[in-house]
Amino acid sequence: MKAKAWLFLILANLFWAGNLIFGKAVTSDFPPVWASFLRWGIAALVLIPLAQLAEKPNWVKVWKNNWGVLLFLSVVGVVLYTLLTYTALRYTSSTNGSLINSLTPAVMIILSLLFLKENITGWQGVGLVLSFLGVLTVLTKGHLLGVFNTHYNQGDGIMFAAVFLWAMYSLIGKRAQHLPPITFVAFTAFIGVICMVPLLFLQPLPTEHITSSGITGVIYLGLFPSIGSFLFWNQGVKELGPGKASITMNLMPIFTAILSVILGQQLLISQIVGGVIVIVGMLLSANLMARRGKGRTLWKRTGRTV
Repeated sequence: MKAKAWLFLILANLFWAGNLIFGKAVTSDFPPVWASFLRWGIAALVLIPLAQLAEKPNWVKVWKNNWGVLLFLSVVGVVLYTLLTYTALRYTSSTNGSLINSLTPAVMIILSLLFLKENITGWQGVGLVLSFLGVLTVLTKGHLLGVFNTHYNQGDGIMFAAVFLWAMYSLIGKRAQHLPPITFVAFTAFIGVICMVPLLFLQPLPTEHITSSGITGVIYLGLFPSIGSFLFWNQGVKELGPGKASITMNLMPIFTAILSVILGQQLLISQIVGGVIVIVGMLLSANLMARRGKGRTLWKRTGRTV
């Protein structure tokens, strides 16, 4: 079961890597609000009947018993996170987006340390640092100090905010792990779409700029990152916990590089080396996190209120 959970998390990050690449292209045709609305509208149209067929939930009862967490996760994970991501991609590159997304595990570990009383062992820290160095190797083409020369703009700041929101979504999402997985994502997608309707009037849709590639990109976003990634991610978090799951997010820049090669860009030695480093770091942290009770605690939650 653990191996299956890791596979789910890897697939989730593969689809999210495509989200950064296709999302960058889609925002050329669609304003961020419309890209988000159409993405989750497609997802809701697929997920609601799928949940009814596969899980047969009592929709009214699910909402009545869980409306607070469903509303919170819909606003944070569907509306705000998606809007901020596509807004950021209008100003920054997919590469910068991948670099900033690689900070998600660190943010989740800090939040887990503060609010979930999770302990962090020394070897876990080593694995996280190693994974992050692998990410930097890929994104800086082997010149690690080049990260300090990277040009940051308002899009990078917006992406930082999105990373924090995703960390919040993953941690709070544990409170909904008792819900059937398809029903859960269907509910959050539907609520998110409803919440975004008033925002559509703030960014009119320029229909004259829509292309076939933009439409194809929106369909991809609606099916793979929205349905596939969220189902796989939520199931992986349910099985392994947010701390372990977050480590796999270091794979996203690697998958971004691979997808870029498929689209015609050259594969660099630094990307291969960096990818290997990321995977080794991820496996090191994952293996030791499973046995964290046997290791020496590096950071531990104190009794103080934050």
